[in-house]
Amino acid sequence: MTNIEIRHIILSVFELKREPIALKVWKETPTNIPCYQGNAFPGMCTQIAEVLTSGTTFYTTGDHCFCTGGVVATGVVPPITKEDREEIIKVHFSISKGYKDIATAFCYEENMEKLIPRVTITNAAVQIGRLHDITDPDVVLIFCTPAAADILSRAYCYDMGEPIQGFAGNGACPFLIQYPFVIGKPSFSCSDVSWRKYIGLTPDEMTFSFPFHLLTLVCNVLPDVAHAYRRYGEVTEQ
Repeated sequence: MTNIEIRHIILSVFELKREPIALKVWKETPTNIPCYQGNAFPGMCTQIAEVLTSGTTFYTTGDHCFCTGGVVATGVVPPITKEDREEIIKVHFSISKGYKDIATAFCYEENMEKLIPRVTITNAAVQIGRLHDITDPDVVLIFCTPAAADILSRAYCYDMGEPIQGFAGNGACPFLIQYPFVIGKPSFSCSDVSWRKYIGLTPDEMTFSFPFHLLTLVCNVLPDVAHAYRRYGEVTEQ
């Protein structure tokens, strides 16, 4: 099943406010894809919003993001040092109430590292674009309602026979990009304030992320599972 076919199935089942977004990592810098121009603040969430607005696709590196969460999550740059992390945390302190103090922030980061393994491979760039514009992506982001997320999760459980891990906390990129990229499993999250603000999510939206190969399996059964879900409790002929 191709990326275009998957998009068609998703949009035929759900009324989404925005296009699914695809992320594709590159071991070497691509020569046939435009490079992102400028420096995105905070980072990849802003770049995703630009893709949704403009319909373009581009690759990005650590040179283009103030917050490196997305490029760290895909192995494009290594995790930042404790010293650099403290500077970034101080910037976040100036614009939001993320933690009560630096010690609490570092405690949170340590717990995150225990929860979500680091990327162990090195990549040169990550491409961001709409799903139908990127073939064979690594991770697909779906912005949807909780009801749609419930149907997606049921389709996954129907085929795979296992539950899906969801997250909430500070920083969406580890939850929605790094986890599916490293673990190879889907994830969902209410995400965090910067992800919601800069992508422009409405109060009724959340984010579901899938490794592309698993989304292919889900979409094979999604229409039938969605139909049964919406008729749940009705008496049907066997």
